[in-house]
Amino acid sequence: MPGLTPPTGDRCRLEEFTRCSDSLLWKLMMSFYDRNGVESWSQGIVPHFITCNAFIGRAYAKVLLGFLHDCTCANSKIPLNKTEPLYIIELGAGSGKFSFFILQAIKELPEVFEFPAEKVVYVMTDFTWNNLKFWNDHESFRPYLDCGQLDIAIFDAVHDETIRLHHSNVVIGRSTLKNPICVIANYLFDTLCHDIFQIEAGQLKEGLISVGSRNLFETDALDPEIIKRFDNHFTYRVINENYYAESEPEDSCHLRRILRWYRDFFGDASDEASILLPIGALRALRRLTSFSCGRALVLSGDKGNNNHEQFRGLNDPHVAVHGSFSVMVNYHAIGLYCTSRSGFVLHDPQEEASLKVSVLVFTNQEDAVLATFQPSTMGHQSSPFYDLGRVQIHNWVGSDVERLSAARSLAFPNLCRAFSDSITSFGPNDFFVVQKSMKDDTERPTLKAIVALLKLSNWDPDVFYKFRDPILQQVSACTIKLRNDLCRNLPQLWRQHFMLDKNKDVAFEVGRLYYGLRMYQKAIRFYQTSIECSGEHHVTFHNMGLCYYSLSQYQLAFHHFGKALLLKNDYTKARAWQDKLHREKPYQFEDLK
Repeated sequence: MPGLTPPTGDRCRLEEFTRCSDSLLWKLMMSFYDRNGVESWSQGIVPHFITCNAFIGRAYAKVLLGFLHDCTCANSKIPLNKTEPLYIIELGAGSGKFSFFILQAIKELPEVFEFPAEKVVYVMTDFTWNNLKFWNDHESFRPYLDCGQLDIAIFDAVHDETIRLHHSNVVIGRSTLKNPICVIANYLFDTLCHDIFQIEAGQLKEGLISVGSRNLFETDALDPEIIKRFDNHFTYRVINENYYAESEPEDSCHLRRILRWYRDFFGDASDEASILLPIGALRALRRLTSFSCGRALVLSGDKGNNNHEQFRGLNDPHVAVHGSFSVMVNYHAIGLYCTSRSGFVLHDPQEEASLKVSVLVFTNQEDAVLATFQPSTMGHQSSPFYDLGRVQIHNWVGSDVERLSAARSLAFPNLCRAFSDSITSFGPNDFFVVQKSMKDDTERPTLKAIVALLKLSNWDPDVFYKFRDPILQQVSACTIKLRNDLCRNLPQLWRQHFMLDKNKDVAFEVGRLYYGLRMYQKAIRFYQTSIECSGEHHVTFHNMGLCYYSLSQYQLAFHHFGKALLLKNDYTKARAWQDKLHREKPYQFEDLK
């Protein structure tokens, strides 16, 4: 069995050389998330802020809205049926924090969108029941679950043929949806199985992997700790473009076309390239689009590349370890797949980015817009073969494919505009860079700059928490106008709060801010919320005592200082305040001496 293989050299070989998508890598990935559950995010084991904030929730909601506007226009390529549900399926929802932010943003849809709000159903999915139980019990999701706008489901995007919704008991399967399916996949495609290819001297090669550990012996081949000890080896062998003919019969034509594109583009004797093909993501897309008769929007953000020039050179794939592990997603290949299936893709062209966002649209209209397509003259040898529909594509090489995709996108102007405004012009990666730079590179950011950042973030609670100290240091001396700008939006900031890490006590920090603003009743309410969400703490009771003292409610002040001392009997600040009350109001506390 795996894990009992005798050591070879200075490593434990967990498996022989095998196709990457069939290797132990992906079983270890699933084992990691299954065993760690939501703690993968709540304990910071897996980085997640870049895709779990109010900014990206609003940005994605605007892109979805642009697509739906195009679907409701006259002569739409993908018309909507307003009597049927419109499902937005999030794959690998994980902690659920992103889901919460986009649900908050979708609340605004009824005001601007000509589609019944009650027909929009957001579905959070993952492959482990631990995560579903967390979502089901989370108070932030309760209003959405109760009204039917949210449902949850166990779903393995690579293997499962149907999605059974936990609350409504609806089963989504092949051709069951009357409206296009909308899919969201953030930091998911990099965790699904990939295959490895190289082009060298005009030949297409398959990469095989032997997963191993730096330990000489492993007792459990599915122990996620092995990820930290990876010692993987690779070897390559020549194949032909019919590589997927048997394993992926439904998509073999599209996959052959993709492999041929890379072979042709990098086929010169002097060219060489290393390519990861996200076969797990493509399987998931095939299955999900089958639910809605081939009509879909897919919005995905991940660490990856959409520029094929990045693939030049012969290199083994880089496996990045960060608690779990990930690889670079080949969004260029995903775009080729979508275009081959009569769709189009919009990529964010920014190359220096931790998060690359792309949107795919599958129309199920194989002759859509192809009449406008005129193949260009390419320096590479062309590879003519037929589309699955009625139209021949003469040159499936180079920029011809990009031109075809761009031509099809013209039928969706609102989507293109929303993607440009919310992703390309200034998107989630840009926001992440700005807030990180202000935090790490600015010694003392001004309150005015912090308020501007909070406004840009859509009043994200994590951004507030990161800058809580400079806010508190400056708020008492700032202008009335700036103070009003901050206070006016604190209720919205709190509405955006999603409890995940109890050690990140946002309610306590909002209470401190209100205390600094001398808004003592509001401060008390947030200190009470802090106790409810994060548990009792002596400093919280002490601060409540200060609020009551400032409100001249001395008995309550004394009582809360006493509660602080019960939790920490040597807490000198609370003891000093009790002594102060005894001196100032002895007649009120004679029975407490």
